[in-house]
Parts: sequence; structure tokens; C-alpha cells
Amino acid sequence: MALTFFKTPKNKQFNYRPVYWDKAKEERDKRLKTAFEEKDKDYSEALRERMDMRWRRGALNRTRRNTNIRFLAVLIFMVLLFYYIFFH
Repeated sequence: MALTFFKTPKNKQFNYRPVYWDKAKEERDKRLKTAFEEKDKDYSEALRERMDMRWRRGALNRTRRNTNIRFLAVLIFMVLLFYYIFFH
């Protein structure tokens, strides 16, 4: 048994449970809800909501495509630089 003069504090423990969030499912449920409520709503407002959802999806696709193109360009540049340094 070792003698200790200072007691080290124990680690704090938390009861954190991450919550799963499915963005695609949430958007799909919102579209279904607006489709069923569309009979009661004004047509122009429902159309505006649908156009907004489509615009957001399109913006996300454009962002992903731009990111992929940028990654590919950097990868090609790195491969060419590697080739030039070691094999030229």
C-alpha cells in the first residue's frame, strides 16, 4: 500500500447520449405534411415552400460538387508535384 499526500480528483462522468438526427427524413416529413395541408393553405405559399426546399437541395448539391472538384484539382496537383520532384 503506497502512501499518498495528495489525492487526485476522479474524472467527471456525464450521462450524455447523442441524439440521431436524420435531416433527409425531416425534410421528407415536412414535404409530406405540406402536401397534406396544401388543401387548406394558400396555393402560392405552398408553392413558395416547395421552391425554397428545392433551392436548398440544389445549393447543397452545388456545394458538394464544387468541393469534389476542388479536392480533385488539389489531388492532381499533388501527384504532378510528386512526379516532378522524384522522377524528373
